[in-house]
Amino acid sequence: MSIRLKAFFTFTLLTFFSFRLSAGDLYHPAHHNWKAADDYVFMQEVSQKIPTEKPVTSIALADEKCYAVISGQIVQLKGEILKEEKNSPAKVNRLLYVGGSLWALSDNGLFRLNGAKWQQIDNQKFVDLCMHNGIVHAATRDDVFRLENNKLVNIEPQGGYNTSDMTMVMEDGSQVHGHPIRIGPVSRISSFDGTLFVLRPGKLVLFDGNVVNRDYIDWGSFPSPVTHNMQAFGSRLFISTDRGLAVLRGTALSSIKGRDGLPYEKTTCLTKGFANDLWIGTTKGAIRMLPDDWHYFGADHCLPGNHVNEIAAGNNVVYIATDKGIGIIGYEPFTLLKKAAYYERHINEWGHKRLGFIHTLYKRNGEWIREISDNDGGHTAPYLAAMSYKYAVTGDETARAAAVDAFKSMLWLERITPKKGFIARAIWSATGDKDKMGNEGSGGLPAKWYPTKDGKWY
Repeated sequence: MSIRLKAFFTFTLLTFFSFRLSAGDLYHPAHHNWKAADDYVFMQEVSQKIPTEKPVTSIALADEKCYAVISGQIVQLKGEILKEEKNSPAKVNRLLYVGGSLWALSDNGLFRLNGAKWQQIDNQKFVDLCMHNGIVHAATRDDVFRLENNKLVNIEPQGGYNTSDMTMVMEDGSQVHGHPIRIGPVSRISSFDGTLFVLRPGKLVLFDGNVVNRDYIDWGSFPSPVTHNMQAFGSRLFISTDRGLAVLRGTALSSIKGRDGLPYEKTTCLTKGFANDLWIGTTKGAIRMLPDDWHYFGADHCLPGNHVNEIAAGNNVVYIATDKGIGIIGYEPFTLLKKAAYYERHINEWGHKRLGFIHTLYKRNGEWIREISDNDGGHTAPYLAAMSYKYAVTGDETARAAAVDAFKSMLWLERITPKKGFIARAIWSATGDKDKMGNEGSGGLPAKWYPTKDGKWY
């Protein structure tokens, strides 16, 4: 053998063993290109839906009990059942928990729940309540009252309200008005920064005890004249509109819209949450605004209906009144392993698995059926990856078995076709699968199905 030929074989042999050693060494834990994630505890959203035939127009929490309004009648949520509150006021428009009490704002007046009985406080129609300087304040469309000795007293000064319009101020400081200064029409009231704020349709005014001030905003305007609700939150006052949120800070009014991260602009209501968060109702779902993030909760997945009328926040839970029922978003301590177990259990129990593949489900004639589509490989591949990583981290043999099963199915997609390397998108059983074969792919083109030689599969 020539020296040149010997050198070639020596080089080839060394290269072969070098490659084998390097490849095998890659599988040693010290050379993994991934790291196991710390399985720390976090708060996970867990949703529940309570469907109703009629819209839930208002909702409130009192002593950890959930009360709601359906067709003007107060109901209490007990478990998953809504039970009518006996001897409660009729024609109720809103429920509010203010000053440690549950209040009902009805066409027939203002009522407060005292123990197990509803006590009528006033017979006027009220639109809102709030705590201001430690005292319950209530508003009708035209006036604002404070609660004194279980009675409502109008806060209008004896000589009437004054205005912030300097042209009305006389030399001695008094004011002469051609027409009485009104605090209304009131849609909402809120205590903010030591001052009572009044939301009129499309306008915001404040009352300092004497003057109805309409001129305190130095710059900025509402994103829309269609306003719904307002909520004091830290150093800001938020106002919901049908084109985003207005935000008052100091004497400046700014907006939060879609371009700023707000998932949906047509907002309906506002509620302070339980963890430095603000909950926003919209005509298309609910939004949780966090200091550095947005969470969106839509119908079908989390809520029974899209249109959110009101939201009530409790301890690590919110109750969302929609046009089709109550959505409950609870927050429970979770780990990544617990969350994975939750989904894995449902994958198995609900029947998402078939022949090693992972399928979506759809409902036909009241029966849940696995969808066999061109996405089958796309659903199974990430499941294979997930089970592979789970086994690598935990050593769980059930995860390894699931990964092997998914891998065999992916291999089957390639081997079942008559052309090597040409991968099928789905496999249909001629004898075992229900419903009908899909007639088009996700790209919209007509589906093409091919029979196997034995006639058992397509």
